[in-house]
Parts: sequence; C-alpha cells; structure tokens
Amino acid sequence: MEDRAFADRDYMGALDAAEADLIDAYVSGELPPADRRAFERRFLTSPQRLGKVEFARALARVTSEAEPVAVRAPQPAAWRSWLEPIRLWNPALRLAGAAIAVICVAGGTWLVIENEAMRSRVSVLEAQRRDLELRTNGLKQELSQAQTRADGLAAQAQNRPNSSEGPRTPLVASLVLMGGVSRAESRVEQLVVDRGAQIAQIKIQLEDRDDYPRFRAELRTRSGKEILALGDLARRRTGEGYMVSMDLPAGILATGEYELTLKGVRDGQEPQDIGYYYFRAVKR
Repeated sequence: MEDRAFADRDYMGALDAAEADLIDAYVSGELPPADRRAFERRFLTSPQRLGKVEFARALARVTSEAEPVAVRAPQPAAWRSWLEPIRLWNPALRLAGAAIAVICVAGGTWLVIENEAMRSRVSVLEAQRRDLELRTNGLKQELSQAQTRADGLAAQAQNRPNSSEGPRTPLVASLVLMGGVSRAESRVEQLVVDRGAQIAQIKIQLEDRDDYPRFRAELRTRSGKEILALGDLARRRTGEGYMVSMDLPAGILATGEYELTLKGVRDGQEPQDIGYYYFRAVKR
C-alpha cells in the first residue's frame, strides 16, 4: 500500500479522505461500538494520529458552539449587499466568476490534500532512515566485536608457536579487487570464508584518476538488498599504487553473489561513483 501510495497521488488522496471520514465518524459518535473499539485499538497508536483526532474533536466543538450564534443573529441584509453587485453582471461575467470561485475552492482543497500526503511521505522516509541508521550502527558494533575477538585469538596463537595441533582455520578471509576489468560485471571474483573466519577483508586497487581524500563503500546482494555501508575510508599506498581496504564481519556474508559500490568523497560535493565490483562469497 505504501508503494502504491507513493506512485499514485489519487490513491494517496483517497486514503487521506477515508482517514478523515473515519476520524469524523469517531469524534461525532457515529461508529458502532465494535468499530469504535477497533478504531481505538488499531488507529490511536501514535502521537500524530492522536493529534489528528484531538484537532477534529476541537473543530467539531467550535463548530457546534458557533452554529446557534449564526441562527440567533442572521445577517440577510449584509449578504444581499454583497450579492447585489453580482446580480448586475451579465450572464457571461457571472459564469466566469462562478468558474473562478470553483477553481479557487478546488485549488485550496488540492493544496491541503497534497500537503498532508507530503507529510505522510516524509514520515515514512524518516522512519526508513532511522531503521537504516540503526542497522548500520549494529553492523559497525558487530565489526568492532569481531575485530576484538580476532585480535585476542591472534595474540593467543602467537603465545603458542610450538603447538602440535594441525593447521588452523584462518581468522581473516581476504579478497583483492583490481581496477579496470574488475569493475565490469563480466568478471566475478570469489571470496572464500572459512568456518573460523571472524573478518572478511576486501581491498580495492585504485586507478590514478581515483585521487579522492575519502571514500565510501556500499555492499549489497545481487538482488539489491543493502548489507552494509562504510564511510570515511582512506586510501593507502602499496607497491602497486593505492588501495582502499575495508574489514567486514564475516558473519554478515552468506554464500551468494554481491555488488560492492565504491564512491569518492570530497568536501562540499556529492559522492562520485568510482566503480561497481562483483564477487561471490563461499562459506565452508
């Protein structure tokens, strides 16, 4: 319903109108007891919706208080004085005036509906942004914990250099993505993640033109689901040139194909796409 509401203004307007009618029926006591209980249980669940109901209740109260005053003190003479000049207009001019009045009323109504629809869309986008921020913070925390565990296990391994145990599973799974042809979807590198690996380290070879002070990386599945976004990455000089390195929690990678987007960042400018890199993760 949210996707259709974003794409179809008429559908969003119908939803807003239905919501307004339901609120008015609740405030005026026209809902049956079962519907009223369902409305209170399912609709009155957020401060924004409670505010709408309170506004409708206040508006109904003001309207009911103002109606007797209008009955007690009618002003027919004043209305006649306003309408008298209009009666002198010719039929064409009166028709044009009526059309202008209808356009003004319709335009005002459209602006009110559009404003409410825009507020609803902004609320949905804000909720999605907060959800994405929470997921990103959670993944960063998981990465930090995995890095701490890996450092501890590495220190233990160094303290036991003469152990008679067999080969141990590597703690870090590494993958290097080269520039140029590796940016094309036709070539898919493979990242092997062993069972004991705590961190998946991915390095991207930069080209000479990729001289940005900072970089941003976004990891998604091939179906488009976002897994992780890392910002403020710095490039490092190696024997072959410059590289961008990033450490990911190995636990977030399942067997399957992924797309890694690398962007260059400069102060005061929008991030620029550098390349799209594709690889396949294999868990074993």
